[in-house]
Amino acid sequence: MSRLARQQVGGRTAWRAAVLVGALLLLATACIGPGTWPTKVSGPRRAAPPATTAPTTAPTEAPPTTAPPTAAPPTPAPPAWETLFADHFDGPAGTWPDQWHHMTNWNAAALNGLGQLEVGHVAQIRSTPGWMLPAGTRVRVSASLVMPDTSRNYAALWVQHPNPVDPREIDVIESYGPRKVAGAQLGSHICYDESVENDVDECGAAGLSPELWPVGQAFADGAKPWETFWEYHAEFTVGGEQVHYEAKDGSGNQAYTVDSTPDARRVPGNAVPFHLRLSNKDVEPEHMLPGGSRHSMFVDWVTVQVLYPTAAS
Repeated sequence: MSRLARQQVGGRTAWRAAVLVGALLLLATACIGPGTWPTKVSGPRRAAPPATTAPTTAPTEAPPTTAPPTAAPPTPAPPAWETLFADHFDGPAGTWPDQWHHMTNWNAAALNGLGQLEVGHVAQIRSTPGWMLPAGTRVRVSASLVMPDTSRNYAALWVQHPNPVDPREIDVIESYGPRKVAGAQLGSHICYDESVENDVDECGAAGLSPELWPVGQAFADGAKPWETFWEYHAEFTVGGEQVHYEAKDGSGNQAYTVDSTPDARRVPGNAVPFHLRLSNKDVEPEHMLPGGSRHSMFVDWVTVQVLYPTAAS
């Protein structure tokens, strides 16, 4: 075979081999899908760890409940005074105070239109209501008034608790005027003799004379009870044995405090009602002193307040 022929036969053989190799390569690439080429060689695959969850803890038990601390009981409010009687003497001038009545053989009293009661010369009136209170009741009788400025008559506010045996009285205040040595005084009368016309001192004869406490010496210089309204109080316990007195002057300053001598006969029991009296009497002629021009006593207000035994306890 010629050299040329041999070259042609060898070329065809090489071509066929090249075709065969290409076919084999094409078949190999067809068996590997796209995207499956490993990008990194690694060791043996490990099992995936189990999925983790948030750690859980056993629920914390609430501490055992306890009763809230017991609060101390509130301090009870102090007992309050109850007003049993009050008169502020409001009304037209010349009219009668409807909570009072005048005593037989005495002049009456009238409102002056300024919220005051004028108890004129030789006048005496008594509270229409009376009070019979349980034993142990605390009673406070109070008034604001201005006394006459003469020493020819004397005026008073007092508590009368009549009893068939010994009709006693408590003078909240009694004034003999600015020119009397005694001036103003307090009195706790174990016996009250109202039948003055017989000139017999039945109480003194029975050994039950009043006990008197002059208080004029306690008055400071300046306004006097004959020049301005003062406030007076008498306090006692029903069935008790003592009376407490006090007063404030026209400026609100305490003028005095006095306690009576203990004696169960001085204060009301609870057998009969007690009443209030406002009176303005003449002194005996031999005891009259000149001076002054106003015989009337003027009363701004009067009250009776009580603390009942249940409230006081």
